[in-house]
Amino acid sequence: MNNKKNMIITLILLISNILNGQQENEKHYKTIKKIDNIEIREYHESMNISYHDSDSEGYFQYLANYIFGGNNENQKISMTSPVTMRQYGDKEMIFRLPNKFLKEKAPSPENKKIKIFKLEPKIKAAIQYSGYTNSKIEKRKKDELLEILESNKIEHKNDIEVDVFNSPFQFINRRNEITVTITSDI
Repeated sequence: MNNKKNMIITLILLISNILNGQQENEKHYKTIKKIDNIEIREYHESMNISYHDSDSEGYFQYLANYIFGGNNENQKISMTSPVTMRQYGDKEMIFRLPNKFLKEKAPSPENKKIKIFKLEPKIKAAIQYSGYTNSKIEKRKKDELLEILESNKIEHKNDIEVDVFNSPFQFINRRNEITVTITSDI
């Protein structure tokens, strides 16, 4: 148990150093409209990795292992933000890969439960909030986002995602978002 706890703490510290230091934080969207306190955005295509295992809760650890070299080329890959948690389907955790992997093939993961996939461009609505995220805050912000969309007659897919932009060790100026894909014309 102590070994597992020490490994988790070490992993969090390593991720913290990456997120606060050599982070590759490429702008992955363009704001096209603001309505109240939400933004309608055009998201660019991106290459991503995801992990889901109903028998495990260490999603972050498995994805972090891939970018730390747990792949067929032992290649270290820059950490980007945000980390996305899907709130629908398999409820996967997703890391967005650096844009260079839109042109180059990403290394194959050693862990076969990690999927590499491309997200096509899409229009999404986003609402930001600060502090540490939790299910109570996420529900409140999701409800607020959906209420604004409904009152403006904007249809969506109900594919809610939570984006977390900061390391757990960044205590101030934290950024989180709830997003959903828009299906109506804007």
